[in-house]
Amino acid sequence: MISNTKKGYFTLEAAIFLPIFIIGVLTLGYCIKLYSTADHVAFALLDETEHLAAQAYGVKTAPFFRGKLEQRLEQENKNMDQIKATGLRYLYEDGNREGLIATGCQYRVRLSLPFDMGHEFEMESRVRCRGFIGKRSQGEPMGFDEMEKNGDGKLVWVFPSWGKRFHSETCRYVKAHARQLVLTRRLKSQYKGCELCQSEDLPMGVYVYCFPDAGRAYHKKTCSMIEKYTIEMEKEDAEAKGYQACSKCGGG
Repeated sequence: MISNTKKGYFTLEAAIFLPIFIIGVLTLGYCIKLYSTADHVAFALLDETEHLAAQAYGVKTAPFFRGKLEQRLEQENKNMDQIKATGLRYLYEDGNREGLIATGCQYRVRLSLPFDMGHEFEMESRVRCRGFIGKRSQGEPMGFDEMEKNGDGKLVWVFPSWGKRFHSETCRYVKAHARQLVLTRRLKSQYKGCELCQSEDLPMGVYVYCFPDAGRAYHKKTCSMIEKYTIEMEKEDAEAKGYQACSKCGGG
């Protein structure tokens, strides 16, 4: 017989709701694990595809991409199995878009749930982007007569994360800061990896940052040596993006 007291009611409520509360907390924790694994897979998939896209200008095949992606996912996620890279399409066309890259990954996540409510989840992630193959051509190819004419095309240098001015290559602002370049074997033969940010371990095809007129090392974007950096683009593109000529060098 249960005594009709506040203490008796509190005990009864605790006995009823405590198991429900514990199950809810455990379920939330397992959901966080599941989504965390999916997030790790998406990051690895995007990162490997970014490297593939960066190399697309000079490399027209990707025979080892699937194996590399599967190996990375297996090493970084111990609670996954049955990992399979799927649907790789490399530098294909879709309507008026060309140089596209699409790929995906199917995998199974193993989780130990309470009360043996199931512990395997079949999941899939996909990504599509455009490879770094340069500007898409418009119209007919330019003939030799057109090539001999002086056009308005000109390269300028801008700071993508600082300022809205475009500069000439010899501008003192450009010469004082790092340039964004793609890491290639040729660049590695000219520069060495920065010991401060340990850029020596970076894979081919990623962006690195160099000081052409000072120093002989290439750096990561997060290196403390890199405060600002420049990239080159055509003058007409810079103007279309809202950049204006530098007041010091006149933009070249």
